Amino acid sequence: MIELRVPFLMEGHKHCRPGWSQIDCPFCGPGSSKYHLGFNLNSRHFNCWRCGGLFVPKVLRALGASSVSIDEFLRSVDTETVVSRERSRVSLVVPAGIGPLLPKHRRYLLERGFDPDRMESVWGVKGIGIAPRLAWRLYIPIFERNRQVSWTTRATGDKVVQRYISASAQEESKSHKEVIYGADMCHHSVVVVEGPTDAWAVGPGAGATFGTAFSSAQVRRLVDIPNRYICFDSSPEAQQRAEDLASQLSCFPGTTENIQLDAKDPGSASPKELRLLRRVARL
Repeated sequence: MIELRVPFLMEGHKHCRPGWSQIDCPFCGPGSSKYHLGFNLNSRHFNCWRCGGLFVPKVLRALGASSVSIDEFLRSVDTETVVSRERSRVSLVVPAGIGPLLPKHRRYLLERGFDPDRMESVWGVKGIGIAPRLAWRLYIPIFERNRQVSWTTRATGDKVVQRYISASAQEESKSHKEVIYGADMCHHSVVVVEGPTDAWAVGPGAGATFGTAFSSAQVRRLVDIPNRYICFDSSPEAQQRAEDLASQLSCFPGTTENIQLDAKDPGSASPKELRLLRRVARL
């Protein structure tokens, strides 16, 4: 039995999914406690929410396993718990306490340059007040083809470890990682961004992938939109993922371009830069 003594989580974090063990990625976030890197206990492969798929031996060596047998490590993984943890998605389950935006939610949105009334009317954002779980968070519904299939929440405090907490597999009728957030408001063009707040900053016509790691289902959804403009975070890692996405989309009819802003991301871009982005994308 090989022990790498790497902290891991299997539940209780936004990146945790049934059948996966989450650790800090040694390439994009060592020691960050963000648990971006998942190890699938069935297929026994690694996938990072930021870096995407990673070669198993490469990850194990980065975690300090250079002097041990990788085959022995893989054989030691217990997958018996996976069957009991996996449940099929049947219906949507929303958290308790959802209601109109409260003063705390409105202050948070205003401080970040968002109109609370517009967030409610355009994006369907609501607030969670006093509740046994997810209290005082923004509630963000996720739609596909005009039907809500999942949800996520955003903390309104600055000193919160988990900024986003999303529906678990048992609470969504379809995985949010198979959906493009905001796609129902995208017609001839889409600006592909990472998260919901980036989409809010760009406005209708933006679609979010919930991180830089994207799924084949999300690629297929984007193919339906003729003009695709990818606008991820300006970091080298995010830009590499943007190029990977552009490479896959460019094989299909239509326009695919990767756009890098002067700002770190759309959420922190100036109104002038956002207007230019919308003009380029023909939104």
